[in-house]
Amino acid sequence: MDAPAIAVVLVNWNSRDDVLRALGSLRGAPGLEVAVVDNGSSDGSAAAIREAFPEVRVLETGANLGFPGACNVGIAATGGEWVLLLNNDAEVEPGCLEELRRRAAGAPPDLGMIQPLIVFASRPSFVNSTGIRIRDTGRAADRHFDRPVEAAEGAGDPFCPTACAALYRRRMLEEVRLGDQFLDAEYFMYFEDVDLGWRCRLAGWRAAYAPAARVRHRYQGSAGRLRRSFALTQMRVNRVATLLHNASRAFLVRTLPATLRDLLRVLLGEGPGPIAGLLRRLPRILRDRRRVAALTRVDRRAMERAWFRRRA
Repeated sequence: MDAPAIAVVLVNWNSRDDVLRALGSLRGAPGLEVAVVDNGSSDGSAAAIREAFPEVRVLETGANLGFPGACNVGIAATGGEWVLLLNNDAEVEPGCLEELRRRAAGAPPDLGMIQPLIVFASRPSFVNSTGIRIRDTGRAADRHFDRPVEAAEGAGDPFCPTACAALYRRRMLEEVRLGDQFLDAEYFMYFEDVDLGWRCRLAGWRAAYAPAARVRHRYQGSAGRLRRSFALTQMRVNRVATLLHNASRAFLVRTLPATLRDLLRVLLGEGPGPIAGLLRRLPRILRDRRRVAALTRVDRRAMERAWFRRRA
């Protein structure tokens, strides 16, 4: 069986040292297309990448499009049957790409997402993520977060992968895209991978866990430069948008107390601006909800009962 072509897309914003390390971990892998989408960096990242890695395609946006917006640029500009989204503060371990390629080559037709094992770069014997789980409140969390690697042995498949390191089948991405967007650029950062994974699940695609493929992540290496309150606001607002995009009416009602608590925290922490921004997004969110409904191939409520639990 021929190994499928993989395109790797990294997003960078003023993280020159991180992205150079990430690219170094990819160097030498055969048949790999690598693209870095630089979000208007001012630290010389683009020039440094071109000098150190002339084989890497650098796509300069000229502005900070956010993580999902830049991913859309990279996905659209690359080929390959599969697309690996990789954080610029992550590094693949030896054998990771080979294992992902092997899993992709043997993937059944309905498998569209593959999650490698992500460990902390500073503590590689502890798990950063084995994929995303959704709680019955509609909140998302990394499976096995901060647990020993041994605790993740034999873990089942995740609901969807985290875009820190996630392999997606391109045919699936093309099928579930909303207009010209694979990931919703309005999210800017956080929860865009949950939104995409939920949409893929509704369209009948599955996710798999590949523990033999390991990635080391310098956790919050890029996000650590942002205000914590900004990051929390992004998570809370985008969680609401994700529910409005994808959840059944019953699940929207069930999670309403958590939603109201999140919006109150946003209001108290950041003022009315973020909520006003969410309201401005609402017409587009509702339009995209209709698009998601049109591509849905599974029983929405049955999927929620199967996957969204207090403990998962």
